[in-house]
Formats: sequence, C-alpha cells, structure tokens
Amino acid sequence: MDRVGIQLFLIFALVACSPQASKQYLPPYVPPNKIVDMNSETFDPKADILFVIDNSGSMYTHQHNLATNIGLFTSVFWKQSILNYNIAVISTDADGPYQPYGGMFNGNPKIVNNKTAGGDAILARNIKMGTNGSAYEKMFDPIYQAFSPQNLAGWNAGFLRDDASLIVIFITDAEDQSEDHPKPQDLHKFLVDLKGGDVRKVLSYGAIVPSGVSNCTRDAWENPVNVESFLRMTDPTGQNILSLCDPDYGRKLAEFATDIVRHVSSIVYLSRAPIVDSIKVMYGKVELPRDYEYGWSFDSSKNAIHLGKKIDWSVQPSGTRVDVYYDAARFDEQ
Repeated sequence: MDRVGIQLFLIFALVACSPQASKQYLPPYVPPNKIVDMNSETFDPKADILFVIDNSGSMYTHQHNLATNIGLFTSVFWKQSILNYNIAVISTDADGPYQPYGGMFNGNPKIVNNKTAGGDAILARNIKMGTNGSAYEKMFDPIYQAFSPQNLAGWNAGFLRDDASLIVIFITDAEDQSEDHPKPQDLHKFLVDLKGGDVRKVLSYGAIVPSGVSNCTRDAWENPVNVESFLRMTDPTGQNILSLCDPDYGRKLAEFATDIVRHVSSIVYLSRAPIVDSIKVMYGKVELPRDYEYGWSFDSSKNAIHLGKKIDWSVQPSGTRVDVYYDAARFDEQ
C-alpha cells in the first residue's frame, strides 16, 4: 500500500471508531409528528321559509286556521333553537288582477324574522290575504316568479340568503295547475340550484287535502298528485304532509317547525376533525354540557356536533350564537 493509501485507511478507521460516527447514518423512520391547532367555528343556522297560500274562494276557513295556529309554528324556533329565519307569504294567483300575485310577497312588512316586533300578529295578517284569487290555483309558477331576478332585486328583496336553507310550505285544497312550470322535478331542481346544488338545503311541507282523504273537501275533487310528488322529493316518508282538516292541525303544524329545526338548526358540521375531549361548546357566555338531550354530542360519521332537543335557549338574548372550540389534529408531511 502506498503512502496515500495508508493515510486514507487511517482516516476511515478513526472516523469509524469515533463516538460521533452514528450521526453519519440516517435515523430510523418514525411516523410524522402530530401537531395540535386550536380551532373555533361559529354556528349561525339560517332558514328562508316561504308559505305558498291558496287564495281562491274555498280557502277562507283554512287561511284563518293557519293564522290562528301560526304562533305554535314560530314558537318552536325560539324555544328549541337559535334559528335565524325569514318568513314570507305568496299566493297561488300567478296572473292577478288582485295583489298579491305573480310571486309578490304579501303584507307590510313583507318579510318577518326572529327580530320582528309582533311578528306572529304580522304573519297572521299576511296569511289572511283573502279569497279573491284565481280559481286556477298555481302552486309552482308563483315560486319561480318569487325568485325571479326582477322580484329578488325589487319587491322581494332581502329574503333569499346564500347561506340559508330554503323551505317551501304549501297551504291549499287543490292540485297544482301551473302552466309555465308544471313538473314537480323541475321545481325541485330549480330550488336546489338556488342553493348551489346542495339538496340538503331544500325542504318542503304541505297542509293539503292528501290523496285518499275523504273527510275534507277538495277543490274540484282532484287528488294533489303533482303537489304530493314534489313534497316526497324532500321527504319520501310523507311525514311532511298534513291534512287541512286534521283536528290536531296546530300541533302538527308545530311538528313541521320541529322538523325544520332538526334539519337546519341542530347539527354543526365541523371543517376539521377534532380531538373530541377538547371540544367546548359555548352559547354566548354559557357553556353547554356534553349531554345528548341538554347539551351536545359528537357524531364522528358526520364530523358534526349535535345540539340536544332540551337545551334552554332562553338563557341568552335572542340573536346569541353558538361557538364551538376544539383542538384539531394535523400531521407533518413526509
């Protein structure tokens, strides 16, 4: 071995024997480190509720029955939820000559929300719109008219909100007689498109004279086939259908409101997966307990917080929101 070779051999030998030699090798693989981020999300559930009310000659009693019971409907929202709602009323008269027609909201104010003073009395007045409307009841056409660009920018401005669920409630004793838009599936697609394609944000209900009911007078004796078809697109079980002549009308109308709360105002979808033990749910200054009925529970399959049916929402002023705080876990990339 020449002189240069001997020198190189000695250098390598010294390095190999050094206590620092292990640092020259890659460390064994370990899983990425978990890093915890604090996350917070505000829950502000919104619903835009449109009543489509038959104002033909046979509807006097039914309009007054709805007006009498409307308080049972709205009370569910402030007793059982923090729902931020708009409620408006249109008629089934698409052509006039008596207002409201053509999808125009009835009343003054035309839109009632959870901050409207005397809202129930105003709604009752808006609902009792009279019975001078067309005998050709159109349930579908006026909805298209109500949500036309012209009406949304003018007469009906301020109702439809991008981040709100959209609910349609029919009050009629007749079948739909729309001419421009007679197909239930087209109406459903129109409403879903208004909500950015999110089918979960469209609900519907009907106080009607359902097919097969014989103890309630039906206008022209036609089964409401198209109306029922549309209603079953948002609830195939038919639980969203109520008979106009049901002796328990008021309570069942309130059940519609309870169902709206269940869909719109009881589930907080989280944007990130939480560390469950870190979750803290605040209603204003009040911390809600981890309790299925009186507080909150976590649904891992939906990555969502469920708010209980028996939470006392009266402990904070109207308009108070729910805030969810939690630690979200993420991992370093490889």
